[in-house]
Amino acid sequence: MRILAVLLTVAVSVWSWPVASTEVVRAFDPPETPYGAGHRGIDIAAPAGTSVLAPDGGVVRFAGPVAGRPVVSIDHAGGLVSSFEPVQPSVSTGERVERGQPIGVLLAGHAGGERLHLGARLHGAYVDPLPLLSVERPVLLPMDGRKRSARRGAGRRGQARGCAPRYASDSRSSETWV
Repeated sequence: MRILAVLLTVAVSVWSWPVASTEVVRAFDPPETPYGAGHRGIDIAAPAGTSVLAPDGGVVRFAGPVAGRPVVSIDHAGGLVSSFEPVQPSVSTGERVERGQPIGVLLAGHAGGERLHLGARLHGAYVDPLPLLSVERPVLLPMDGRKRSARRGAGRRGQARGCAPRYASDSRSSETWV
C-alpha cells in the first residue's frame, strides 16, 4: 500500500528544482533502521547566496533553526513534505507558498561546502527526492559495460562492487526508493 501511495504522489506531484543547478553531489542513502546512519535527502551543488525556490505549492510547516542550522519545510498535498537546509528563511510558518516562489537564501556550510540539502518525507517516512524532480533513478552498472547478476558481487545494501552510478531507466526503481 505504501508503494502505491508513493507512486500516486509522484504521478501527480512533479517538483521543480529549488535552485538553478541540477548537479546532485550526494545521493539519497536511506538508513537501515529508523535511527541509523544514512543520508535522508540529496545535496545539490549551489553557491551561498542562491535564492531557494519552493518546488511546488504548499504551506510552510517550519522555518527556523534545527540543531543550529536554518531549515525550511513545506507541507505539500497528500502527506508530502519537502525540507531545505541551510536556508535562511524569507517565509514564515503557516504561510502559503506557490511553486517557484522564493522561500529563502542558501547559506554556506552544509557538509563542508556550498550545497543545498533537499529532503522529502511521505507520511513521515523519508523518500528519495529525485523521482519527485522527474529524474531517472541512478542504477549501478558495471564500469566495463558487462552485465552482472544481481546477486553476484553485491555489496552493502545490494550495491554491486566495482560499479559506477549512471542514470538509466529502471522499471523497478519505484520499489527501491521507499
